[in-house]
Amino acid sequence: MDSAEAKLYIRFHGRVIEHLGIDMYQSPVAAIAELISNAWDADATEVRVTLPGHLGEGAEIHIVDDGEGMTLTQCQERYLKVGYNRRTDRGSEKTPGGRPVMGRKGIGKFAGFGIAGILEVETVSRETGEKTVFRLDVDRLTGEGTEDRYAYGTRMEVEVLEYLPASEGRKADHGTRIKLQRLTLKRTPNPDRFRESMARRFLLLERVGEFSVLVNGLPIASEAATEDIEFDFPGDYREDEMPVGMRIEDGWGVESLRNGAEIRWRFVFYPQPIRDDDLTGVSIFSHHKLAQRPFFFNLSGGLGGQQALSYLSGRVKAEYIDDQEKDLISTERQRINWEAEEALPLLDWGQRRLKELMRIWQDRRASAKVEAMNKRLTPFSARLDRLENYERRIVQRALKSIARISVLSDDEFTDLANAILTAWEGGRLRDLIDRLADSAELDSQELVRILFESRVMTALHAAERVKVQLNLIKGLEERVQRHELELAVRDYIAENPWLISPEWETFEKERGVSGLVSEVAKDSLDKEEAWNARVDLVLSSGDQLLVLEFMRPGVTADWDHIGRFERYVLTLRDAIAARRSQFRDVTGVMVADRLERPLGFQAKLKNLRSQGMDATDWPGLLERAKRQWQEYFDILYNRAPEDARMASLADRPKEAPQD
Repeated sequence: MDSAEAKLYIRFHGRVIEHLGIDMYQSPVAAIAELISNAWDADATEVRVTLPGHLGEGAEIHIVDDGEGMTLTQCQERYLKVGYNRRTDRGSEKTPGGRPVMGRKGIGKFAGFGIAGILEVETVSRETGEKTVFRLDVDRLTGEGTEDRYAYGTRMEVEVLEYLPASEGRKADHGTRIKLQRLTLKRTPNPDRFRESMARRFLLLERVGEFSVLVNGLPIASEAATEDIEFDFPGDYREDEMPVGMRIEDGWGVESLRNGAEIRWRFVFYPQPIRDDDLTGVSIFSHHKLAQRPFFFNLSGGLGGQQALSYLSGRVKAEYIDDQEKDLISTERQRINWEAEEALPLLDWGQRRLKELMRIWQDRRASAKVEAMNKRLTPFSARLDRLENYERRIVQRALKSIARISVLSDDEFTDLANAILTAWEGGRLRDLIDRLADSAELDSQELVRILFESRVMTALHAAERVKVQLNLIKGLEERVQRHELELAVRDYIAENPWLISPEWETFEKERGVSGLVSEVAKDSLDKEEAWNARVDLVLSSGDQLLVLEFMRPGVTADWDHIGRFERYVLTLRDAIAARRSQFRDVTGVMVADRLERPLGFQAKLKNLRSQGMDATDWPGLLERAKRQWQEYFDILYNRAPEDARMASLADRPKEAPQD
């Protein structure tokens, strides 16, 4: 028999193609997963999927495997026989290579019609070396565009593109290539996302040595290996939490259901809510293939710790589900018939296990947040210690109550904890904090109210402090105008550098390099009378060193003073670098009574500022400080403009509400 004599036929009702292909497999992942399953059942060791770089005329998807392939007769009796059940028709639950058979319904071969109009199949038999190439066109099969809408009753000839008879030499090239042509996809598949989604449909990673799936040349990835995980069960069970009768093997929990069936499971919780529907929830697998897409065992609302479900991804291996005489898995292998008696033991187990883990997750998250809070809020420990014992206990209980709100990020929790401490110290919100301390659960509306009220109180508390700063600057300005810069005033500025600029709030006195700074100052400033006899202030913040120098009252800074100041800072930078200290950046500020204004002087000052050396006079320094603190006050005011207390601080009348 040659190509001209080779004939194949298909007999069916055309509507079947729509039901079993077009309607059920409209995503590329779902459709191609069925074709990969066929490759598994054909004892392939490798499947290569090639996705198109763009859609349009001529775009194709290829699925190539090195499985057993088919003879011409097998193409007719197996592939083109709708509903062919490999398990019953071949009399085994195992493939010739000993694998558990994935296929059962005999319809996955039509999955490609969900995303393509033409399936071209090229197959070489390992048994005989026969090569067969044929094409299926969905329009022809369904009678699209003809008066007879569906093929029915009579057999339809399938287009055979090539047939080569048995050949010993071709046996080595065994396998099957499927080309999906005339694609109906709306967007080009993303290879990375496709790989991740495909990994979630198959539990083949533990068999990676004998079966691999490549997408555009790269293997499908396990999401658990590439994404951060906060809790991993059963491995993260504490001894007193372990379910009775469970054992752990290779990270999986192994348990027996009440019907005696053994299952394996692994649930993980991520630090942030999961945004991918293919990952959120628990997937059930049977014989390495998806049987139930991610779900929550049909749990309803009103459960303790229910927010945990948004962070959960799990897998259960339940081989018995696909071993029942009655098929419990839906046609498209997306869901299990949970009404069936055989499925109820698994459903009951899943509900119990999820409820238990949600409670554990809630307690762990609360403890983790409190622990993280204790680490991050070390600067607040002194403030807590200043509270009376009973007050400290109340505030700490309130913080733990807030920590249990899983929707708060770590940064949001830190901000809110800071606001609670500040409010308590200021004598505000004490009733509210008392209620927080006594609350085990907070609903979202209560949380919103707390956030808003604490935001107002925190802004008001900060605004009061800023108002004090502005008043102090005003008093300092008056002293400067009267030339009353006695040592006491200088020392006060040295102890409170934030008074001059908000950006200096994080700076504190640095005594570790004061000797070196004084030594450099003596060499660079030449002990001129215009300079103070000592270094006024050395501040540090992190790896930054700030030197603040005051010239004597009544002295006008000129070119020579600016030159000495520049040489002073540059020399200090070299000295710090030579000592290999913690400091990487040295900046300086020189403050004089007045600055000369000759030509070129302003350009020199501008250039110095760009290099971290600021020279200014007292009026300029204080005016800039007032402006910065006023801008800060305006920001705080705008957080609660309707609050009467804020309006009073700002000396602005509170607007009456409109009728």
